Amino acid sequence: MDFVKLAGIEDSKARALALYEGIFTDEEGRLRQGNALKLEALTTLHVLFQELAPKSRVLDLGCGTGVYALPLANAGHEVVAVDLVPAHIEQLKEKAKPGLRLEALYQDAQGALDGMADASFDQVLCLGPMYHLRTEAERVKLLADCRRILKPGGKVFIAFINNDWVITTQTLRYESGSYMTQGDYDKDSFRVEDFPFVFHTLAQAGDEVEKAGLSVLRRVNTDGLSELMEDKFAAFTPEEYAQWFRYHLYLCEKPEHLGACNHWLFVCEGE
Repeated sequence: MDFVKLAGIEDSKARALALYEGIFTDEEGRLRQGNALKLEALTTLHVLFQELAPKSRVLDLGCGTGVYALPLANAGHEVVAVDLVPAHIEQLKEKAKPGLRLEALYQDAQGALDGMADASFDQVLCLGPMYHLRTEAERVKLLADCRRILKPGGKVFIAFINNDWVITTQTLRYESGSYMTQGDYDKDSFRVEDFPFVFHTLAQAGDEVEKAGLSVLRRVNTDGLSELMEDKFAAFTPEEYAQWFRYHLYLCEKPEHLGACNHWLFVCEGE
């Protein structure tokens, strides 16, 4: 599989599966790549542990190899983890310790939601599906069903990729100034082509959440400058990184810093 063939796949589910089975085939290895990439996971886990009541029943849609499902299950939560890539589910199962309240299902996110009862989960994690659902209708439907299966007082946690910072990262880290004139974005609107992932502006993300009947409680910049300045983060000592993480948490929900990141986490509740 290459990107040319991938672009020819129109169906959201089929394209996402092909992306992870044919191109990004080492999700577990990606998560081990040093200080920069772990900032998003650390920040997301920090927020989750702030928000989740003890022994919550949690649905993790697009769980990958368990970066969130496993820590939550280890902390005593009951977790149903769903992913459409069979290898991801197998790796999650291999890492899981005996006795955890963890169920791992090979299924796409919407298909899993379609079979779930109303008000059956305390919390829902949607920390990947918005990257791959190619139409607004698909994304709003998925989020509306996340809201449907929430118990009263429950929350939905949603991750988005920041359209505007993609241009910054591509230009200053990966492709130099040539991206400004040759990059795959509209040179007037600064809208990036949704390939191989789906990108959102902050306003667009908020609009889709609202259309799904959810209201936003928190908006979090989860990874800041980590991808853009990856070489700098790689050189940090453990003590330096720990202090940077504290500084990042100080900044990450300030409105003036929300745009300077590749990923957002929205914490939402049903209206």
